[in-house]
Amino acid sequence: MRRVLSVLSALAVSLTTAVAVAPSAAAAGYNGVCTGADALSGVTVVIDFRELDGNGGVAAPTTTRCSPNPSPGTARTGIKALQDAGIAVAGVARWGLGFVCRLDNRPSSTESIPRASNPTYKEACVVTPPAEAYWSYWHADGAGSTWTYSSYGALNRDVTPGGFEGWSFSLNKTASTNPAPGVTPTNPAVGPTNPAVGLSVNDIDRRITLGQSTSLTWTSTNATSVTAHSVSPTTGGGSWSGELAVTGGTQSITPTAKGTYTYTIKATGAGGTVYSTTTLTVQ
Repeated sequence: MRRVLSVLSALAVSLTTAVAVAPSAAAAGYNGVCTGADALSGVTVVIDFRELDGNGGVAAPTTTRCSPNPSPGTARTGIKALQDAGIAVAGVARWGLGFVCRLDNRPSSTESIPRASNPTYKEACVVTPPAEAYWSYWHADGAGSTWTYSSYGALNRDVTPGGFEGWSFSLNKTASTNPAPGVTPTNPAVGPTNPAVGLSVNDIDRRITLGQSTSLTWTSTNATSVTAHSVSPTTGGGSWSGELAVTGGTQSITPTAKGTYTYTIKATGAGGTVYSTTTLTVQ
């Protein structure tokens, strides 16, 4: 069963209440697809409540909000994008925001969710939401019209500037029938020629021990060239330079010193040049 499975390693305390995080105080999210200066630096967040709409007498129409990047050019996780959009997000007591449990306070702790195996189920947000009733996580680069189910949790995935982040409540579905958000993820500013690129660390909490290796994965659209642009600091982060496969790929990274490293990727196409970054901590 596909689920949002980004786990906070090293966090093993057991609590009794959900961990809720209010929207970022510095965020200036607004309704609709990102426009203007935010069109290619922000990300559009879609929350599709589906079967939760009206459940328990609480109407929940689909939410579409722009999540501006307070520091354009720097990486943001899917969780940070939710917060910058002004959307309240709550994790579970056991794993924090490694598992998203509530968005805009839904499902509430008092509403009954009609799971096939438990028609009166109520979500307590203690360990993990069940596979029958959880927030599925999706993304899109803004250049097309289809969503991709995320193989990473929102705490471990960097958003694509100009793209879309999607959340859709999955109730009594299977791995092949989980519903994508019911909003077409097209950003007019991205257009058919403007390039888009995304970069992620393939490690559950973006942390490794010195001597270990991890890998970076990238995807791009509308690009004629993709380059491993830079790593900062310039020494100790391992080899990250040169031309990369245009359509996407994975490259192994073996840092040689402790520290926190920022990797930058560059994509160039007929519509211009864009960058994406991700970070890795070596302990």
